[in-house]
Amino acid sequence: MALALAGAGMLSGCSAADLPLISVGIGADGTPQVTMAPCGDDAIGTADFFVHDAPASGAPQPTVTTPSTASEDGWMAGGSPLAAGRVTFPLFSPPATWAVREWGAERSLKPGRSYSLSFHPPGFADYSGTVHFTAEDLARLGPGKVWAGGRAMSPKKFRKLVADKC
Repeated sequence: MALALAGAGMLSGCSAADLPLISVGIGADGTPQVTMAPCGDDAIGTADFFVHDAPASGAPQPTVTTPSTASEDGWMAGGSPLAAGRVTFPLFSPPATWAVREWGAERSLKPGRSYSLSFHPPGFADYSGTVHFTAEDLARLGPGKVWAGGRAMSPKKFRKLVADKC
C-alpha cells in the first residue's frame, strides 16, 4: 500500500518546470524586446503573452496564464515549431512567420498591470520558459540590462542563467 501511495505521489508531482528562459529589455527604439532561449537544440513550439491586472502589493504573481485569468489583451502563437532555438523580437510584434492569434489592442506597457510571457518546446517537454514583469520593472532597467528570473541583469548574465537552468 505504501509503495502504491508513493508512486501515485510521484506521478501527481510530474509537471513541466517553469524556467527563467525569457528576458525582456528595452530596445534602441524604446520598445520592449523579448529574447526566448530554449534549452540545447530545442525549438519553440508555442508561445503566449498575457496582460493581468497587477496583484495587490505582496500578492503572488499568477502561476497559470490562460485567457480566463488574463485581460482581453495579449497574443498566442502555435502550430509547427515557431523558431529553431533562440529568438529575439519586439514584444508587441511577434515574428511575422508565427501563426499569431491576438486579442485586444494593447500595444504598450501600462502601470498597474503585470505581464507574463511563456514558451513551450514542441511535443512533450519537461520545462517551459517564462518571465513575469511590470512596466515599472522595465522602467528601472539600466542601460544594456534585461529583466529575467525576477531581476535585472546583463545579457551575458542572462545567457549564463539559461545555461545553468538547462
